[in-house]
Amino acid sequence: MISVLREVGQNMRYGVIQKSDFKIVYVAPMKALAAEVVANFSNRLKPLGLLVRELTGDMQLTKKELAETQMIVTTPEKWDVITRKGGDVSIASLVKLLIIDEVHLLNDDRGPVIETLVARTQRQVEASQNMIRVVGLSATLPNYIDVATFLNVNPSTGLFYFDSSFRPVPLALDFVGVTVNNFAARNNMMTEICYNKVADSLKRGYQAMVFVHSRKDTGKTARTLADLAARNGDLALFDNHEHPMYGFAQKDVKKSRNREVTELFDSGFGIHNAGMLRSDRTLTERLFADGLLKVIVCTATLAWGVNLPAHTVIIKGTQVYDAQKGTFTELGMLDVQQIFGRAGRPQFDTSGEAVIVTSHAKLAHYLGMLTSQLPIESQFKSMLVDNLNAEIVLGTVSNVREASAWLSYTYLHTRMSKNPLSYGITYQELATDPSLESHKRTLIVEAARQLKAAQMAVFDERSGNLYVTELGRVASHYYIRHQSMVTFNSLLKPHMTEAEVLSMVAQSSEFESMMVREEEMPEVEKLSREACPFDVKGGIENKHGKANILLQASVSRARVESFSLVADMMYMATNAPRILRAVFEIALRRKWSSLAETCLTLCKCMEHKLWPDSHPLRQFEHTLSPELLWKLEERGLGLMELEDMSASDIGSAVRHPAAGAQIASCVAAFPRLSMAASLHPITRTVLRVQLTITANFEWRERAHGQALRWLILVEDSANEHIYHSESWLLTKKMAREGEQLLAFTIPIFEPLPSQYYVRALSEDWLQAEELLPLNFAGLILPERMPPNTELLDLDPLPVSALNNPDYEAMYAGKFSHFNPIQTQAFHTLYHTDENVLLGAPTGSGKTISAELTMMRIFNEHPDSKIIYIAPLKALVRERVDDWGRGMCARLGKSLVELTGDYTPDLRALLAANIIIATPEKWDGISRNWQSRAYVKKVGLVIIDEIHLLGADRGPILEVIVSRMRYIAGQTDRHIRFVGLSTALANAQDLGAWLGISSAGLFNFKPSVRPVPLEAHIQGFPGKFYCPRMASMNKPAYAAIQMHSPLKPVLIFVSSRRQTRMTALDLITCAESWSDMVQERARQGKHVMYAKKYTEKYISL
Repeated sequence: MISVLREVGQNMRYGVIQKSDFKIVYVAPMKALAAEVVANFSNRLKPLGLLVRELTGDMQLTKKELAETQMIVTTPEKWDVITRKGGDVSIASLVKLLIIDEVHLLNDDRGPVIETLVARTQRQVEASQNMIRVVGLSATLPNYIDVATFLNVNPSTGLFYFDSSFRPVPLALDFVGVTVNNFAARNNMMTEICYNKVADSLKRGYQAMVFVHSRKDTGKTARTLADLAARNGDLALFDNHEHPMYGFAQKDVKKSRNREVTELFDSGFGIHNAGMLRSDRTLTERLFADGLLKVIVCTATLAWGVNLPAHTVIIKGTQVYDAQKGTFTELGMLDVQQIFGRAGRPQFDTSGEAVIVTSHAKLAHYLGMLTSQLPIESQFKSMLVDNLNAEIVLGTVSNVREASAWLSYTYLHTRMSKNPLSYGITYQELATDPSLESHKRTLIVEAARQLKAAQMAVFDERSGNLYVTELGRVASHYYIRHQSMVTFNSLLKPHMTEAEVLSMVAQSSEFESMMVREEEMPEVEKLSREACPFDVKGGIENKHGKANILLQASVSRARVESFSLVADMMYMATNAPRILRAVFEIALRRKWSSLAETCLTLCKCMEHKLWPDSHPLRQFEHTLSPELLWKLEERGLGLMELEDMSASDIGSAVRHPAAGAQIASCVAAFPRLSMAASLHPITRTVLRVQLTITANFEWRERAHGQALRWLILVEDSANEHIYHSESWLLTKKMAREGEQLLAFTIPIFEPLPSQYYVRALSEDWLQAEELLPLNFAGLILPERMPPNTELLDLDPLPVSALNNPDYEAMYAGKFSHFNPIQTQAFHTLYHTDENVLLGAPTGSGKTISAELTMMRIFNEHPDSKIIYIAPLKALVRERVDDWGRGMCARLGKSLVELTGDYTPDLRALLAANIIIATPEKWDGISRNWQSRAYVKKVGLVIIDEIHLLGADRGPILEVIVSRMRYIAGQTDRHIRFVGLSTALANAQDLGAWLGISSAGLFNFKPSVRPVPLEAHIQGFPGKFYCPRMASMNKPAYAAIQMHSPLKPVLIFVSSRRQTRMTALDLITCAESWSDMVQERARQGKHVMYAKKYTEKYISL
């Protein structure tokens, strides 16, 4: 709290908190603890007007809510997902304080996530030069200095270590080991030990908490303890009848519908678990706090989510079922410490007592853990491949060198140098390579090879460069393990049934630890018969088959009795929708329409717990009762039938007249769209589709929220290929406005297919989809254009072909021969008055070609004026400077500039041989051509970049050409038109408009260049501009290093602001590269290489 207040104070200006300038992130290890932290900090920060919100798997925040929140409480996995996505760069960049609670979890399975977060944060600080303070909170641990080093803490000012003697209430630890091996006998002995400890505590006047590890066991243990109390004659210890509040409490307890709560209350026992209703849990907490319950038997939920301390805390058994691993595991250090944290009430007790009852074999494990004798080690290697992929996708790692540097920020690197043997490094290796560069490189190369094998990254071992792929991007965004991607690569095919997709998902590595137990077999077999509509591949004896059965059973909402099966099913139901979404994205990127639709349907099935053949109105379960829905299904009243019926007819059909209006309103609110399309062929291979979409349903905020996501697909029924896909968001406001326009382009092929289909699929609602055929029967395509002008194999013409010493002198020292394009067009340009359209790539010498036509005017029509029209003032300025110093000075010609910045007087215009103008300026002057003699004297109009005719300024160019041609017709004076352009698709149309014959039409291919061009295209996803541009900076720097490490480079961006931001990022990249090279130079490696690069970047 103190660090939070300091950060708030740092962001105060003139006594006002600048709420939009900072974000504080609190990373809590569990969702239950996150809720407690939110409640705590919300109350404390409310007077300051600061918002504290939870961001976990259960609590999502919109972008607006994220922007409004000053303190975000989240879990490690959730913050990892947010920071590894480029779309939330703006949120991550505002973080000024990162608080990581329970940082000793580095030793746990979730440790790699914390290491990733800290490494990413520290690299962000270095890259952006914006300070982010990291505060780590931890239980006592022996190697706290290593953790401090990892967190980049100053040991003298930022490291605080307090041992157990600083605890507000001293805690007495009692470890009890049971040597009995038989499960039932061991459990009975643990219960007896537990009872003795509880009775002893009650005799001393203290309450007790008993922690067990399953919901079912809370009631069972409480009843057993009550029976032991009766058998031992100790019922008086637990009796609560004498309590002054007993009568009121008894009335509240009788209102509870939980039979166990009411039965156990009179015995002085209470139970508490996550399976109980919230009201029953609150009642139990209140009764225990008031002293009406002497003993409460609970699960760890009470330790995490509720601050309810007791003098004595007992952990009965340490075997906990872990659904992720599919087996029973030992209770983790974090849970034990959290439970023991409930022992001793600071306001009431001077001491506390904590008892752990476990098997004798595990005594040493818990003794070492709780007395802080075992150093915590890094678990990062187990997740190195997936975390490396996340950094590649994020753009922070683009080669092996950067990946090794990234690894240096992890706790793994800190511990490898301190305890090398635990990580497979000998002391000899450490002595020869103290910085562990070689070992880190080996780890990275091995991980990169695994990514390459999984098709998640492209790894060039020769250069060490790493490139992201679509599969890698999907795996990173959906938190999918690389082993699962290998499975999907081997099993995915364009056409798969629902059964095949579910079978493939069940084989994901996320469910690899699922175990088949003998005692579960009868119940699993029953589920496969009654709750699985699709065939289960592998059968119930196979772990993948079991996963598949539980997956289908969770959708079917089947009732499960076995505790381990309940946990397994919960784990499946939590993770399967995310995995199915990833498979859907893969199918979408591979353009497989059939599989994409199947996967999206199954995603929605998992999220709604409904099958595709369920009645669509079951998605209104919060409005319609189960009886009404069952009647609709029994009578076969589908959505189409209900749309045609009135409310009274519906009421009569279900024999519930009052429910007719209710059902009719749900039918009206079911999401439906109507679509119409207009087709506009751009070329013979590109078709523009303009879609008009109207929402045909009543918007209900409770059912629809603020927006609905739709997937728009264009597919071909013949080969089921997706030609276009995009996500379209329908907001509440858009639905009320009516028609919405959506435009996109799709490819078409000859011979034309009969039709394509536009399909709109709701990403949230089952059976909400619309289909629109795009009929190509009457589609008229543009005429076929003649092929591009072939570049002839001619000998280059020498400059002497101009036959004019003055003209030849202009090019002396620049070049001696014209290039191939100029050579081919030379005769038409220099020896005829033909109108010319020259389409050629940039850098092909089109300006020299324009000068040839100007020389023709100087030779044959010396009294005529030349108009050069350039679309930009910068181009006008460039031509004025170039020709003013060169051609005009050498030939004695006069030149004037005509732009918005500079307007010459009439005398200068009359005397000028060459007028260089922008389209708007010449349009304004030529409008009064009858009264302006110099306009009538124009003999040559050169229009540069005439391909901009299709852009915003195109109409002005059209007016200029049309007017100048009209002037030529009225004055009987020939005006030559010369258009300069890049290569065009419809050059013949443009030539016909300009009055150009075949002799004057030159439209060369884009590949025809004097200097060969090698093009590399790299696409970047992302809807938002700033994050997308930020993700391009690192790849741009990598491209500079690869393609032009020593020669000049031009980088074009789309805005003025972006030039500065991109330049700053590139300088940061260059500095980090220069530092690395200098470090290697100091180590005596690659000295000449280092010197060359260091000098280059220091000059930059």
